[in-house]
Amino acid sequence: MYYDFSVKRSKTIPVPSSVELAEDLAATAAETGLSQADVIRQSLKLGIPALKGRLGLGPRRRRSLIEHFKGLKGLELPPYLEP
Repeated sequence: MYYDFSVKRSKTIPVPSSVELAEDLAATAAETGLSQADVIRQSLKLGIPALKGRLGLGPRRRRSLIEHFKGLKGLELPPYLEP
């Protein structure tokens, strides 16, 4: 079993939860043999990088206005805007 010794130097983060999430947390703890606190810690360690990858503000290429319009469904561009 993995124990994170940095827990002694940590902060407590109160997080409100739904009943369903609390039940899922308890079931995951029972299934894995980890404590509920360890399940939360490991979930955060695994999930934060994935969340940053999906929703983070990484570098983005600016599109031209015409490229933006071409991506809109049902919008027909006038012939003079077509390349």
